[in-house]
Amino acid sequence: MTVDHWSDGWERLMARYQPGRAGAIERLLDLVETRCAGPAPRVLDVGGGTGTLCARLLERLPRAEPTLLDLDPVMLTIAASALPSSVEVVRADLRDPGWHERLPRTGYDAVLAVMALHYLPPGRLTELYAELAGLVRPGGLLATVDDMPDAAASGTRPVVLDDGEVSWAGWWEQVAEDPTLGPAAAERARLFAGSPSAEWHPPAAWHLRALGAGPFDDIGVAWRDGDQAAVVAFKSR
Repeated sequence: MTVDHWSDGWERLMARYQPGRAGAIERLLDLVETRCAGPAPRVLDVGGGTGTLCARLLERLPRAEPTLLDLDPVMLTIAASALPSSVEVVRADLRDPGWHERLPRTGYDAVLAVMALHYLPPGRLTELYAELAGLVRPGGLLATVDDMPDAAASGTRPVVLDDGEVSWAGWWEQVAEDPTLGPAAAERARLFAGSPSAEWHPPAAWHLRALGAGPFDDIGVAWRDGDQAAVVAFKSR
């Protein structure tokens, strides 16, 4: 099967299991357009997966300079094939404090993470926020979108599969059987076998406090859809 098949299949899967993701990406790109100076912002997509955010960024701002970072071999294989050569695709493990040494540059106008950091435990995520803050240029922003339960929120919508739709487990089973992605899937299984996700989903207030310890002068919740929310931090010029 082609890369387009797997990329499209992943987007359909995300639309079911993370229904607020597409809207969150658009809102973050609104911020990049309005708050980052010039038509060619440098953007770091942390845990960028198959490259949805980078692709949408280039549709809006063709001169943008995106960097996609992920660890998953399957996601990286799809992203490297689906995205234009102007996107720097980097493999790095955010659990390793030296991960940023693999980046092609250091100053970013925007550092964005969409549904990507919940696998880290509290201590490591706190450290990571400090590391990410150091990559943001003066006047730039750091934003993270994830499940951030709030007592006043409406909760996460249940996933309902229509006839013929592939489940989460079913999609990964198909990937493992694909002749192109199968080796990447086997590497993925080895890579994550001893490192289960923390699946840690603190409320937005926790993220606000963690980012508040950094060099930001304006931090807040920019968007919410049920349990999913975006926390954004702006660095002064």
